[in-house]
Amino acid sequence: MANNKTEKNTLVHDTISLFVITVVAGLLLGIVFTVTKKPIEQQEAKTKAEAYEAVYEGAEFAEDPDTDKALEAYNEELAAGTVTKGGEVLSDVEITEALKASVDGQDAGYVMTCSAKGYGGEVELALGIDNEGTVKGIRITSCSNETPGLGQNSAKEDWNGQFIGMTTGQEVAVVKDNTGSTESGTINAISGATITSRAVTRAVDGALGFVAGLSE
Repeated sequence: MANNKTEKNTLVHDTISLFVITVVAGLLLGIVFTVTKKPIEQQEAKTKAEAYEAVYEGAEFAEDPDTDKALEAYNEELAAGTVTKGGEVLSDVEITEALKASVDGQDAGYVMTCSAKGYGGEVELALGIDNEGTVKGIRITSCSNETPGLGQNSAKEDWNGQFIGMTTGQEVAVVKDNTGSTESGTINAISGATITSRAVTRAVDGALGFVAGLSE
């Protein structure tokens, strides 16, 4: 009888201890999240601002209600699989933000954040596109789950630079024979990372398609 009582007391004690530990751990996690949330958001905003400045030099950026409304509708079309380029469905493409770009107070185009599914996850990039529908600049902002080497290769001007000058009138595609050119709308794949190269290309195609729709 005494043993049963001891075991019961031990069980109650262990249960209470586990509950207290769980509550304390939850509170600590909440405090850590609260303390780190704002600095993380500030760093993300700074990183995005730097990316936009890099892809459209000399421009200023601002939100625009009409652009936001058009973007919402376009993302729905992307998700529904009704947007295609070169016969390829762009259902994995998403444009999370599009801002109006202006130079010397005059409308100059757009900067945007877009993504597409790569080898190991989403590949995110910042794009600058002028009013003529021409790519001004591009920067890969997130590709941590992709083929090793993409981050280093895509950061090089000679790879990213292939997209500069592409227009809304082209269907950007990837080639593996090193014959890519702006005139033909083709991009040389990164060696050993063709899937990721195509993800970047689909994201660019999706962004160009969005800008083309704005001018219709």
